[in-house]
Amino acid sequence: MLASRAGEPSWGPEILVRHQLVGIVDALPAFYGEWEQWSAELSESHSSYPVLLLFRSPDPWSSWVVALLSVLDAAAMQLALNPTTAPSQARLCLRMGYTALRRVADAIGWTYDPDPMPDAQLRLSAAEFTAAVDLLHDVGFVTERDADEAWPHFRGWRVNYEDLGYRWAARVLAPPAPWTGERPGLERESVRPSRPPHRSPDQPASYERPTFGA
Repeated sequence: MLASRAGEPSWGPEILVRHQLVGIVDALPAFYGEWEQWSAELSESHSSYPVLLLFRSPDPWSSWVVALLSVLDAAAMQLALNPTTAPSQARLCLRMGYTALRRVADAIGWTYDPDPMPDAQLRLSAAEFTAAVDLLHDVGFVTERDADEAWPHFRGWRVNYEDLGYRWAARVLAPPAPWTGERPGLERESVRPSRPPHRSPDQPASYERPTFGA
């Protein structure tokens, strides 16, 4: 279900872009609520049976950790950019999401900082965040803060899950999605999700197809 909302491989900014493009931003509260529940179930099942963490999807571009990171990044971006209008479900989704990552880390004895400072260093750069905010603005996603104002708030959320998310992505050799860290075992750089053409009767030019040579 996430593939249609976030592309493959899934990516947080793409979730917000696609909801804006098709006019369903109002569906995000329910979306975050479903992922809060999903994270709670993951926390229970994968900490009880850690072998599940290594099970792969039959789709090579799908991964539980990439999916979770994309949803958490979308929620963190929306909260950082729109503090007064972001749904409360985004905050609940974030809390349960990084709690799930910590519980499965506890189950296999990994250590982590349980109380990172909001201004702690991220591996994701401010420039990468700014480029993603520009993508949102390009499709008409309205924000209360600009990228520079939102960055400290986004960073304050991401410090809670970036390290464990990146470690898990490397451990299970997840597909190289943007904002999911490096894959020492893969030569390929991160791959942005491809987006299908956005066609609309209100925009006849969107029906035009590229001309292919013989």
